[in-house]
Amino acid sequence: MKLSEANYTHLLEKNYEKALSLGNRYSFLNANLFPLLSKDEQDMMTEIQEVCKKLQKEADECYVNEDAYPLFPKLGEHYMLQRMNTYNGVEGSCKRQMLLNMCMVQLSPETDFAATASAILVGNSLYHNPERKDLQEKALKEIYRGTKIGGIGITEIEHGSDAVNMKMKASIAEDGSITYNGIKIYTTNGAVADYFSTYGVTDISNPRRTMMFTLFERGDEGLTTERLRIPGAYGIGVAKVNYNNVTVPAERMLAPPGEGYKRLFRGLTPERVAIMGAGIAGSWAALAHGVIFSQIRHQFGKPLFKYQGISHTLDDLYSKVAANTAFAFQIADFYDAKVGNKIEKGEKPNPMDEGSVAIMAAQGKYLLSKMYHKCTYEVVQTMGGRGSISEFNSNSIINRLENVSRLIEVLGGHRNIQLMIVEMGIKATTAMSITGNVQKGKREERKVQKKITDLYATRAEKILVDEAEFLSDGTKTELKMILNKLKESTESKNKIELAAYSKALPRALRNASKEAYKSRKK
Repeated sequence: MKLSEANYTHLLEKNYEKALSLGNRYSFLNANLFPLLSKDEQDMMTEIQEVCKKLQKEADECYVNEDAYPLFPKLGEHYMLQRMNTYNGVEGSCKRQMLLNMCMVQLSPETDFAATASAILVGNSLYHNPERKDLQEKALKEIYRGTKIGGIGITEIEHGSDAVNMKMKASIAEDGSITYNGIKIYTTNGAVADYFSTYGVTDISNPRRTMMFTLFERGDEGLTTERLRIPGAYGIGVAKVNYNNVTVPAERMLAPPGEGYKRLFRGLTPERVAIMGAGIAGSWAALAHGVIFSQIRHQFGKPLFKYQGISHTLDDLYSKVAANTAFAFQIADFYDAKVGNKIEKGEKPNPMDEGSVAIMAAQGKYLLSKMYHKCTYEVVQTMGGRGSISEFNSNSIINRLENVSRLIEVLGGHRNIQLMIVEMGIKATTAMSITGNVQKGKREERKVQKKITDLYATRAEKILVDEAEFLSDGTKTELKMILNKLKESTESKNKIELAAYSKALPRALRNASKEAYKSRKK
């Protein structure tokens, strides 16, 4: 009998399989989350969980077959590929999307990952298009129903974090048709996608003002894909997508040149909020495994949970995940109330609100993705051998969670990019209150630097007199030139030259001192 055909519970301990069942893990999740949710939100989670429990066998088969996508149509029947946007009478919000992630990650972290890329990244590009054509509406419906798959084209080989300066060349003909030339890399779902929402620029030297957004379909002449093998993306079709003179009709345009740049950054915030949902979902899924397993696994005559080395690790993770969950919900509620609802109504959100939630989303994405990886790693260690396996029919998917967690820190903007956004937020939120103090600090620093430069200049003038016989002509010429340039830039108030020659003087002075010392020694 092949291992894939075996009933996994016959191979290892039945008690662990029953205790770690999807239903038990959902019970642990609900006990911790339901006090924070409204009755409608609780009901939504309960309904989704019932569907997930019925799909568990098929989810296991997806894992064995290294294919995250067969579940898409089944999930689409219940609009369970996304709950960020209200569609066909099914209410959506960032908060509801997070709750969907909570349920889906427990079932299959790989399918949840792929669904986020399809129904959120590509789905949002269609949903928020104010002038959606019939073809675009058809694509949106198919993606939400899971009968078709979407992949979004942003990242390029030389432009990952620096997505703004992309090199995908776009051109628009007189009849409105659009042609793309270039390569996109690490396109999630790209190997199997039916639709590609892709950014390009009509002028590579001026990408911000010429960035546009276009919808492509598999089968468009010149569009080819190459699957990339990424260990953490087990069963997910990440790909390199080639655009070789791919020409599509005008109705495929999602955003004209210049508008694409705005759409890119407006789309990143809800994307990061959705990734936060995956982060807290993965953290709770990991905790469920660790908490349940540690209470039924006995060593030296008592449960693992009785040992402080185990329980305190889980206690620490539990506290941090609970706190980060509250923060994530707060960000989702803020986005829904201040930005999402206005976009839904066709209104323009307050730029201050958009800026604030962009910073909060960066904070949340950074914290939650890091927490996801931390939780899965620690629980894998807590569970020992059981934490390192993820076989067919096993209820223990903690090892798969750890694999996916490594990608979450990269997806939607590397964690260092999130910290750069947070840094901008720190500067922006303190600018008005401490501007005077900052300016005063700069003035004081300039005074100190001037005194230091004056001391160096005095020393340079002295060495030119006292040590002249020990210096080469070139060294003396360099020192005199720098001193003259310092004097000229001070009189003309040329700050750039003053700064440059102030930095050059100490180095030239050190070289002159060494030269004089060696000459005297000889």
